[in-house]
Amino acid sequence: MDFFIQMGHGMQRICRDLSNEWDGATVIVSPQNVKQDKLEAFAKNIRAAKGTVLFDPQFYTPRKYHKHISQYDYWPETGITQLENGSCEVLVKRLADLNARIGAESFILPSHLTNNPGDVWNRYQTAVANQARKNSKLSLLHTIALSHPVLDSDELVERIIQCVATWDVDGIYLVCEHPERYYLVDKPLWLANILALVAGIKRLGKKVAVGYASHQMLCLSLAKCDAIASGNFLNVRWFQPEHFETVDSDEISRRSKWYYCPQTLSEYKVSFLDVAKGMDKLSWLKPPSNMTNKFSIMLFGEALPSSTNYTETDSHCHYLHSLRTQCKMAAKPTYQETKDYQRVVLETAEKLLNGLRNDGIRGQDRDFGEIIDVNRAAISLFDKNYGFAMAHEWNQ
Repeated sequence: MDFFIQMGHGMQRICRDLSNEWDGATVIVSPQNVKQDKLEAFAKNIRAAKGTVLFDPQFYTPRKYHKHISQYDYWPETGITQLENGSCEVLVKRLADLNARIGAESFILPSHLTNNPGDVWNRYQTAVANQARKNSKLSLLHTIALSHPVLDSDELVERIIQCVATWDVDGIYLVCEHPERYYLVDKPLWLANILALVAGIKRLGKKVAVGYASHQMLCLSLAKCDAIASGNFLNVRWFQPEHFETVDSDEISRRSKWYYCPQTLSEYKVSFLDVAKGMDKLSWLKPPSNMTNKFSIMLFGEALPSSTNYTETDSHCHYLHSLRTQCKMAAKPTYQETKDYQRVVLETAEKLLNGLRNDGIRGQDRDFGEIIDVNRAAISLFDKNYGFAMAHEWNQ
């Protein structure tokens, strides 16, 4: 499973630096964070760093106003009703031209958030796909943006898969609103239905990239997901529709420095690393050798972690670097091996978390301890319903 960088606030330099560090990265560009007259230069810089770009038009809430996105020439000033009914020629043509100018790897098609993927929604999606095929030679990734109630319904998931089967596109860019505004989702059915949706689309022979994701989505490797995308602040690690309706984001204003521990699937404030050092358990939190990186190595020397020069940017780069490595490791040669690996990851995290918690070392609202059973249950439910088919079609 591949990993893409989901651009967020203050990430232009991070994107370039990580692309250089990794010898190439795929960056999903955000119109909120790059002005249109700077877009081509930014894309050129990413390509110079051996990377590639995709452009997310962020057309999720077209009836709402956002002062940054609306400055792009593709953003409609009027006629939203006609657009929603499929009159999308100008929108798609302008986006096709934009993607051509920046040398995008694929064309992410525009789509609005839906809580009812029915006939009207399907007509719009079909019209956009057909118009894009006329205007662009790039591979087409159609956006599916879902409000959280959709993923409570097996029937709606199946309906979406049936619709995708009729679209003339090469893949899907999937973004899903989290229920109850939780960063880590505590609803197994919601997660199991994302797995089912991804698997259903993959079985149609189309690619799937899941945007605005976190480490909780590593289990999507079981559905043969092609890539997940994540960023620095929480608003680019989980899909929040209101983020595209307003300029301000309360997540950006919170400047606590966090450290992501890959083996516990949890994040810790640096002050809790101090506790771990005092309890002689800091080594438990150190990244494994294949994830050791220059962004976090200073936390595990002789000095107290909070007294080091570990910065907010280091925190973000460490998270993205670690998650990229975990994505690369997530998919195995067979479905059974992938499922076994995912279960071992959860069991390892559970054992480590129990030991750390006994000494008061916790990740607070980013602790994965209460989420382990959620992912475990979702994997079991997915395996019951899709395991046989996935095992037999794994290499197809």
